[in-house]
Amino acid sequence: MLSDNLIQKLFDTQDHGRMIGCLADNGTAMPLALQARLTQPTAASGLGLRRLVELTYGPTPLSRDMTAALLDGQLPDGSFQGTCDRDPLATATAVAGLTAVLRDHPLAGRDAGLIDALDRALASLEAMQMEDGLFCHGDDRTIEDRALTSAFVLFLLARLPEFREATRFADLMTWFDERADRLDNDTLELYHMASLDDPSRHPANALFEAVAA
Repeated sequence: MLSDNLIQKLFDTQDHGRMIGCLADNGTAMPLALQARLTQPTAASGLGLRRLVELTYGPTPLSRDMTAALLDGQLPDGSFQGTCDRDPLATATAVAGLTAVLRDHPLAGRDAGLIDALDRALASLEAMQMEDGLFCHGDDRTIEDRALTSAFVLFLLARLPEFREATRFADLMTWFDERADRLDNDTLELYHMASLDDPSRHPANALFEAVAA
């Protein structure tokens, strides 16, 4: 189990590969084809921070340190550095972690200037969308690669109203809807999980969000 103590150790030693591996073992849907691209500081910190917030009841020294590390790595255009410039995977993982802090540890988030950082990160994600609505990682060679990248971004962020409002969310979902019968298994699984988090398709999620707010 990925405990807060283990997250602390992996963050302190910058063991990004083991952090990603432990998160995958702990239940984060993470196809092997993406794990190498996620073995880098931003993704390890963003996904690790999201898990840490799930394990704790309020701001901790570690959550503050991980939040600060993410914010320090934000680029002028609002994106986050990953294994390529303008990396949608790195940016989405940072958004996932920072949003978790804002929602569950709001005082820590506001002290760190989180709201502005999130707005800029979400704007950068919209700027990374191609004409068809998909995102593209620098290592993507085929449409199947782009679909997997985009499905993982959706898996992380589809539930967030901020993401749906800031990006061309409808175009993205339409692309997958029209090709669902042709997706590979990893992409299809991520897309199905993202669809379950889309309140426009599952009204109960909209009620959940309203209560949480």
